[in-house]
Amino acid sequence: MPHAWRFCSIFFILVSLSNYPVTIFSQPLQEIRVGSSVLGFSSFPSYFARDRGFFTREGLDAKMIYMQTNVGLAALSAGNVDYSNLATSAIEGALRGLPLRLVAVTNAQPLWGLVVRKEIGKVADLKGKKIAVSSFGGSAYAAAVYVLRHHGLRSKEDVTLLPAGGTTERIAALKHGSVDAAIISAPGDIKAAGEGFKILLDTGSFYKLPNGGISTTVKKIRESPNEVRKVVHGVIRATRFIIDPQNREEIVTYIGSAFKLDRNSADEFYRRIVPTLSPTGTVEMDKIKLVIESAVERGLTTKPADPESVVDFSFARDIGS
Repeated sequence: MPHAWRFCSIFFILVSLSNYPVTIFSQPLQEIRVGSSVLGFSSFPSYFARDRGFFTREGLDAKMIYMQTNVGLAALSAGNVDYSNLATSAIEGALRGLPLRLVAVTNAQPLWGLVVRKEIGKVADLKGKKIAVSSFGGSAYAAAVYVLRHHGLRSKEDVTLLPAGGTTERIAALKHGSVDAAIISAPGDIKAAGEGFKILLDTGSFYKLPNGGISTTVKKIRESPNEVRKVVHGVIRATRFIIDPQNREEIVTYIGSAFKLDRNSADEFYRRIVPTLSPTGTVEMDKIKLVIESAVERGLTTKPADPESVVDFSFARDIGS
């Protein structure tokens, strides 16, 4: 008799488990629109979450919509998209009065290489030289200023910073000899290194500000907290999967396919990006304070703000380990 009861119990559990996924996935997925830059290091965890089903397991159908930063901030604020991969820019937008909050951090620091000509061996060698950045006042510009200052150089007196546009344009400026160095995000810096230049250093090793994550509106947080929680949890679980060394082969293969990199370049990108990722979806408030201070210094806002007023990490904190 005990054996019969045990058999019935096991049978009941197996039947229940076999029906469980059907119950979950028979329900229609909820579509969410995520404003994103082109696939890069800062949006990588969100694209991976979409492509490998982490959003699907949360009952979400994530549509990634390409938008440049300024357009993305405006679209998010107006409700034309539900979420954005912007982190630092979202904080800066909130400082300017936009109704935005950073709700999760995927990249605790940027992965921008300082790409230089091969004859340049140290940062001090850049004195009197020209460095290409995306634009004046942007986060890459701020990173360049920070790194130069850290090495005893002044951005105007000692080194000229030139706005050169996107990654393609900055690499072209290097090739044409109009600049001696450039701040280039990975894996663009890896591709540049393959064309005869070298990565002198990772600017994120010095400029440790969050540069990728999930941001949304105050209205979305207030009216759809369960949806926000699902989005945040999906991207955090994807980030943890990327970080887990057991999944290295799968991640490197994905990187090679998504970024069109050969095996060695994909391995390098993996090696460099993993230490920059946040497995908790949060960063210390000191890092948020640095974003605010940088915005004040660059004239994006005239007054500092409480770091807690521009982020909401409550959804990230309730996911657990």
